[in-house]
Amino acid sequence: MKPNRHALIFSTVWPEPDSSAAGVRQMQWIQLLLQDFEKVSLISPAKPKGEQDWGRIETPPRVEWVPMPLNDWSWLDRLREMNPELVLFDRFLLEEQFGAMVYEAIPNALVLIETQDLHLVRRARERARQGEIPRGFVQRFYETETAIRETAAIERADFSFVVSSFEERLLREGFGIGAEKQAWIPFFYDPPTHPEALAGFQDRSDFVWIGNFRHAPNADGLRFLRESIWPGIRRRIPSARCRVYGAYPSEEFMAWNRDRHSGIEVMGHAKSLAEVFSKARVNLAALRFGAGVKGKILEGFRFGVPAVTTWIGAEGLIELSRPTEDFPGRVVEHQGGPEGFIEAAIRLYQDSEEWGREHEKALALMKNDFSRERVEPGLRARIHELLSRKRAGILPVWRSRILRHELMNSRKYFSKWIEEKERER
Repeated sequence: MKPNRHALIFSTVWPEPDSSAAGVRQMQWIQLLLQDFEKVSLISPAKPKGEQDWGRIETPPRVEWVPMPLNDWSWLDRLREMNPELVLFDRFLLEEQFGAMVYEAIPNALVLIETQDLHLVRRARERARQGEIPRGFVQRFYETETAIRETAAIERADFSFVVSSFEERLLREGFGIGAEKQAWIPFFYDPPTHPEALAGFQDRSDFVWIGNFRHAPNADGLRFLRESIWPGIRRRIPSARCRVYGAYPSEEFMAWNRDRHSGIEVMGHAKSLAEVFSKARVNLAALRFGAGVKGKILEGFRFGVPAVTTWIGAEGLIELSRPTEDFPGRVVEHQGGPEGFIEAAIRLYQDSEEWGREHEKALALMKNDFSRERVEPGLRARIHELLSRKRAGILPVWRSRILRHELMNSRKYFSKWIEEKERER
């Protein structure tokens, strides 16, 4: 396919591929679009970033970063000048904030949403965890205000992508949004090139935990690990250590290092995931709520590190119809207490034969389900098909046009009111 002129990505934050799975996904999209577009512009209302606590973000060639304020309709002319053929919203919130402007300024652009994770899933589970929604309320568990907003954005867009097989099924069966509007596109990775990436059982030691500390499910899971799971592991393996990595560690978590006898060491940002996972034996992901897929687990699988996690952690990584035995490691239920998690972690850490089987399973899963060579061609073909349908006038479908009309006659004037109010101030 001949390269198109311009693609535009609206991003909640500037890409941080070393701090979160969302950042990894953002960079995957940028790299993919550069194969078929001459230029990719990344627009964000976030404050521009220079030096981070993990180093400077490198800008790939043919990519420009464009700060854009909220509620500034003077940008209509700028968007018309850009005239991209494709617009990608990173999360539905960006479509809510900038959709009316995009639909008015560049109506012929193909509009896509990368959901990252379904906020309606994460928010409902978090509320249940906090006691705001009864746990037994299953039938309409996800039908919240967030669900209305997020599914409306998906319906307005030409097409949306989810990262979790569970979330694709939920949209299809729970909300009636089928294959004509959304699809499951897994994360995709290149094989690791680190020389010790495939080290064996005897050359590895320690448990590892990794995740962005600002992400609420990560913080909750890490506290659960330290308070309920780790003491049981240490009683059985007194020499065990767990190294904790992640961006933006708060004072609360760094203070754990004052207890030098706990066996938990909070390391902060990992400069090299290859260094972390090529030496670790077992990945602990004690998550009690959340959504999407867990990049921390997939990154470990790249280096053959099996994981012990909950159903929340494993969700979306394998097809729902496949048995849990396909998961590289162990999936345990945390609702009844931490004992099952403790037993699974100890056995996987000490049994070299079991570890070897799960190690091979992890490498095979990444090759067969999450490799670039498997996922990327299908995703590029889908985008080419959608562009062709857009040029032919097949997209947007009628209900998308209706919802866009409503957005442009509500959000548009509300944001203009905010713009005028701020100007007066």
